[in-house]
Amino acid sequence: MNFSEPHKAPRKRNRRIKGRKFKTELSAGGIIYRKKNGEVEFFFIRDPFGKWTFPKGHKELGETLAETAIREIREETGLTGLRFITPLGRTGFRFKRGKTVIDKTVILFLFEAPAEAQEKLPGTEGIIHAAWFPASKVVQISGYRNLDRLLGKALELTSRN
Repeated sequence: MNFSEPHKAPRKRNRRIKGRKFKTELSAGGIIYRKKNGEVEFFFIRDPFGKWTFPKGHKELGETLAETAIREIREETGLTGLRFITPLGRTGFRFKRGKTVIDKTVILFLFEAPAEAQEKLPGTEGIIHAAWFPASKVVQISGYRNLDRLLGKALELTSRN
């Protein structure tokens, strides 16, 4: 999959199976790291469910997936000055919204933040807290197991630099 071209993104499809409505959604976001005092730290947000995760959100018409990730990171965290590193891959999950089953695909990218990057949570995105964690702690911090493979890839890439 070419993550930078909007027309290459998976198509949204809605379907019904045995009386249930299914809907597909596409989101993009980022795993963000910084190098501070010689140590690698990763940025996490605490979502409305109290779990540590990464900023992400819905793709808007005409945006590339990387543009979506940057916009969502800025809207949810106030972080700016990020340097795009590489696409990390995709993950997915299902959940119910009313009577509709949502089949969500999330594309994550790796970004490097400036060493002195500070978040400014707007309080409007349902994000209740954010923090930087040392690379040695992030596997224990991660609140969703479906993100572990991509987090592992980010850890591997950042340990090489």
